[in-house]
Amino acid sequence: MAEAIAAISFVSAVISLVDTGSRMLSRLREFSEASQEIPESFKHLNAQLPIVLDALRRTEARANDGLVDKRTQEALVPTIQGCRDRVAGLYDILEDVLPSKTDSSLDRAIKAAKSLSKDRKVQKLLKDIDSYLTSLTFHNTSGDALNIGRDVPVKRLNMTPADRDKNFVDRPDIFRELDITMKEYGRAAVAGIGGVGKTQIAVEQCYRFRERDASTNVLWLHAGTVSKLVQSCKDVCDRLQLPGCSDPQSDTLRILHAWLSEESNGSWILVVDNADDVDILEKRLPSENGPKTLLQLIPHRQHGKVLVTTRDRRVGERLAVRGRTIIVPPMSLREGRTLLVSYLPTARDYEKGGVDELVETLDCLPLAISQAAAYMTENYMEVSDYISLLEEGGDEMEALLNESFSDARRGEAADNSVLRTWKLSFDQITHQFSRAADMLSLMAMFDRQGVSEDLLRKQGEAKHVFNNALATLQNFSLIGRSADGKNYYMHRLIQIAIRTWLQLKGTLSKWEEEATHVLSTRFPTGDYETWPACETLIPHVRVILDFEGLPRDSLLRRAELLHKFAWFDRRQDRWQLAYDRAEEAAAVFKLMLGPDAPQMLSSKVTVADALIELEKPREAEQLLADMLPAMERVYGPNHMETLRNKGNLGWARFRYGNYEGADAMLLEVAAAREKTLGFMHPSTLLALNNLAVNMHTYPLARLEACGSDNEAVALGRKVLAAREQLLGPKHIDVLEILGNLGDFLAEVEEYEEAEEFYSKAISAREEVFGPGNPWTLTNMHNLAVCYSHQGKYAEALKINKAVLSSRIEILGEDHIDTLMSRSNLACELVENDTDWEEVALQSRLILNYRDVIESAQRPFKSDLVPAALRQLREAHKRLEAQSAEQENNGIAISHNDIEITRPTIDRAGSDECRTAA
Repeated sequence: MAEAIAAISFVSAVISLVDTGSRMLSRLREFSEASQEIPESFKHLNAQLPIVLDALRRTEARANDGLVDKRTQEALVPTIQGCRDRVAGLYDILEDVLPSKTDSSLDRAIKAAKSLSKDRKVQKLLKDIDSYLTSLTFHNTSGDALNIGRDVPVKRLNMTPADRDKNFVDRPDIFRELDITMKEYGRAAVAGIGGVGKTQIAVEQCYRFRERDASTNVLWLHAGTVSKLVQSCKDVCDRLQLPGCSDPQSDTLRILHAWLSEESNGSWILVVDNADDVDILEKRLPSENGPKTLLQLIPHRQHGKVLVTTRDRRVGERLAVRGRTIIVPPMSLREGRTLLVSYLPTARDYEKGGVDELVETLDCLPLAISQAAAYMTENYMEVSDYISLLEEGGDEMEALLNESFSDARRGEAADNSVLRTWKLSFDQITHQFSRAADMLSLMAMFDRQGVSEDLLRKQGEAKHVFNNALATLQNFSLIGRSADGKNYYMHRLIQIAIRTWLQLKGTLSKWEEEATHVLSTRFPTGDYETWPACETLIPHVRVILDFEGLPRDSLLRRAELLHKFAWFDRRQDRWQLAYDRAEEAAAVFKLMLGPDAPQMLSSKVTVADALIELEKPREAEQLLADMLPAMERVYGPNHMETLRNKGNLGWARFRYGNYEGADAMLLEVAAAREKTLGFMHPSTLLALNNLAVNMHTYPLARLEACGSDNEAVALGRKVLAAREQLLGPKHIDVLEILGNLGDFLAEVEEYEEAEEFYSKAISAREEVFGPGNPWTLTNMHNLAVCYSHQGKYAEALKINKAVLSSRIEILGEDHIDTLMSRSNLACELVENDTDWEEVALQSRLILNYRDVIESAQRPFKSDLVPAALRQLREAHKRLEAQSAEQENNGIAISHNDIEITRPTIDRAGSDECRTAA
């Protein structure tokens, strides 16, 4: 009897509060519909009260069914009654101060005045009501508030979007890391490119969780956009049947956050799928009093686990555990093979080699593998035949990409046709927004990654038109934006499909021509200031240079691109590449424009430039001399291009030792440039730098006569100061003169200052070029010589060994610079009177390459063989004293006293002449 009375009292209190609250909401709604904003004080109440009333109605129904125990009812009655009294009091005030539809202007003014006097009382009532509502919200979302009988099963939710794949290919390393991370932190993230299997991994992980704990709720949020995320939250709330979620005005984000936070609701695992945009983490969610961002939505709780899938590793770092994001690579060959075979009929015998080749051709991507398997299965095709079709392209490629297959693993009625799915998009874009279709076609001509807006935007194109075209392609998911937001990309299969589509339309060659034109225009000069831009464009240049069958105009554009690329290689000291590309460009210009075309002459100068550094200065001299009449005929004798040719001609003579001929030519060029351009012009400073290098070598008597402040040093200092002022201290032209000044000073025995300049040049060059640059090694070689002359043999020996090792690796055993390093290393060992076996070894290796030394076009090569013979003779003498049986390797050597050879500056290796483009 007592329980019945308690139940009646509880239900009566609920009904009273629901009635009073409903009248309150009705009054607020009436006020709002009259196009008047609800007072700020009541907004929170207007949002929260519907949720509580809905929950109380549910609780009333459970109480009537006997599912709410006496203790809970007794505990709730005072709260409900207290809340009802405050709501009723507030309602009375609202009636007194809020204007109604029928009120006159005077009535409204009087009520406005009244509202000011009652504001403090309103605030007190609202505070009490908020406290009661918080208490009721807790009770109605807590499992402890309901007395569900033991015989009533607890239903746990599983929102996994697909059935478990019985043929799922295990990726144990990934799942092992997932388990460790989730156990330790309660959160984990998997990241990787689209089609790599992130969502399938998440699905499998959820089923594994359910195996370990069947009471775990599996919840799934789609986080591609804020709207998808909000809708997913609503779906979760609906599936969980949370109080208040059915009301369109309710704050489902707040409801879900509260449910996830409450431990009594049981364990859960929440998958945040496709969180590919890092911005979504900070975008404001439409929750007035709940979580404002995705980061705030998901609470950190012991009873909950979170698994994030994303293409952007940064999202995983911020949403899960920093430093523990699990990168999902393409499958291994074994995993890809297992996936492919699992799709194929078991009765058929597939060759392992063919399967492996196909999996590798498809980049081991699960999505591509499943589509290929579906095609082969339906068409009874062998793997080898599919590979052949894939390689043929054209119509056969279209057939491979044009079939549609159903795959139960990927959902009901999934269409696996690559080309048909994408072709519909291509055609739709063509008809609806031709600019976007043009942009897509052009983008498919470049490397599929790192495509900048500059390559895609037409000159003078309105920004909004360009942005709309980009947005269209992104909305169709045909292109994506890089994580840094600077470039765009498309997936490999999409690129293949677009090129196939264009070929079918007969417009592929048109877009290859357009891409060649765009890149030849956009690729910079190749000078130092443009290197970052050049580096970003090189992948696209390599693709463009492979185009075949271009018409005349496009062939000329291609040659222009080759010429710029060659100059960039030349400035980066990639001499063989510079030679090959400049020679190819020159051949095209000569064929199509004639032997006197300025483009042909300019490319030939770059060819000669490369020949000098490829140890062929005499060939370069001949080429430049043959070109000089044409240069003077086309440009005139004092034109900058003619002077550039003469400057390189003088440098070629210097490099093989014709210092007198070089001196006259370099003096003429320097004087002409200074007169025409002024001293501070980069081309003038370049000419003066080259002149200074020749001056410190020719004639040697000039150095002896001038002392430490000789002409070369003085001119070098002057050029250095000017270049630093004009270009800055880290410009490569400044680095050249630093090394040269070190040579000048070492020649006049100013070793300490020379050491300073060498050290600066080496440090700066390594910063710009990285380790192993040929001119960095030359500066190191000469620094070792400088150390040796100061008696710092240990330091010199250490550097010589490092330089020799690098030159062997980069230049080869038989390069003249490598042989010079061997000679200097042997000299240092002799100076140190140590390791005579190593002296003998290095000397023999030098003598083994006598033919290389004899053919080298270097002025100081004559010292190498005599020095090696002397060093080997002394080494033999020293070693014979230790062992009478020392073998000479067939070289007859007399036992005369050795003349110690001191290490020498590598003059031929001093920084080369840099000619202006």
